[in-house]
Amino acid sequence: MAGRIVFTNVNLLDGENPAVPGASVVVEGKRITHAGVDPVTTHTEDRVIDLGGKTIMPGMVQSHFHTGFGPGPNTTQAPVLGLDAPMGYMGMIAAMNARLALDTGVTSIIGSSNPGLLDVSLKEAMILGVVEGPRIIPCTREFMANGDQADGTNRSWYMELGNLGLIRRVNGVEEMRAAVREELGRGCEVVKVSAAPGHGSAPAREVCYYTEEELQVAVETASEYGGFVRAHAPSAKSVQRCAEAGLRIIDHADKIDDAGIEAVLAAGSFITPSMLWSVRFLEFAESWDHSAAPFPIGEGFPEPLDDVLERLASVRRDFEYTAEMVPKLEKAGVPLLTGDDYGFPMMPHGDYVSEMEVYTKQVGISPLSVLRWATRNGAQAMGRGDELGTIETGKLADLLVVDGDPSVDISQLRTGLQIVMKDGEILRDHMAG
Repeated sequence: MAGRIVFTNVNLLDGENPAVPGASVVVEGKRITHAGVDPVTTHTEDRVIDLGGKTIMPGMVQSHFHTGFGPGPNTTQAPVLGLDAPMGYMGMIAAMNARLALDTGVTSIIGSSNPGLLDVSLKEAMILGVVEGPRIIPCTREFMANGDQADGTNRSWYMELGNLGLIRRVNGVEEMRAAVREELGRGCEVVKVSAAPGHGSAPAREVCYYTEEELQVAVETASEYGGFVRAHAPSAKSVQRCAEAGLRIIDHADKIDDAGIEAVLAAGSFITPSMLWSVRFLEFAESWDHSAAPFPIGEGFPEPLDDVLERLASVRRDFEYTAEMVPKLEKAGVPLLTGDDYGFPMMPHGDYVSEMEVYTKQVGISPLSVLRWATRNGAQAMGRGDELGTIETGKLADLLVVDGDPSVDISQLRTGLQIVMKDGEILRDHMAG
């Protein structure tokens, strides 16, 4: 019994069901040994924490996490993402982002493309105690076919760069097989592919860069190494093709249609809508004085003013379409996730609750459902649903204490977070004193 932590007078949000008041949660070592309203006998060796009706919920999962995105020392735009700063500097940004995530109740993250095995290095540093942060599923660079953003948006093709930052050009079945083997063999656990252009600040185009055979070999090879595949896939065509190939996570899915929903459900794929980026971009871009000069919205080439305005209008239409589809996905039983392209000035790391507020306040999803996305669904997407994501006897004790009930008002996660526990250890305690 020595070393137990006993939380009493708990409002229990277990990651699955509505809140249960008057509960207790017991943690022994790294695991939960009791969760519910049944009486708990305490002992002198126990640390008893009376929460006075505050909420306990599972630690959250950020399921689309770019560890290296953040403030850089360069004043000019890098030719491609991942060349923003020296790798040593980006490692320090990754360490900062890991701490920020933990500070805001994120106890697990799923990587979503970074250069230089940055995620793997971060994971190893956390294992060795050099850096403190959430557990991480490290991601590869972003695999892109010729003609994708590597040659378009970033306009880097003429530079003939040897180092493409977070981009890795991959074409054909055998190149895909070799690339997956190499990066997973070096410690990555999730492969990121770019299946179609668009999302957030650029309209989705109805294409899919990769063939079904290329996607299937990525899935098969990753599975052999114990990993899985995710895709940037905003177009309806790319969503359906990625689902049919068996990808685990489909990012954005801006233009998903009914056929795509059926394919996703059949495959058991997860979708990360990532709608905060669109909200922040539109707030900014629609305030511009568009008569001042024609400039690009998302493709990187100068355009006539009328084309720029139509491009912006297309981004708005895509956002409104996605906002209509997300409740339909939720109702159909598609497992949804939280996570976005944090690290840019208009949406810095740590601002994760703002994305959840988009879903509850603008899209009409209940706070309880969004909490499931961020806990239960995230753990299942990691492949760790048997140990994480819900508060149950035997599971790892990743727990948050919140002053308030985020299943009523999700903003309480921003204002009321008081304790962050990971693996049974209290790492943040704002109740003390």
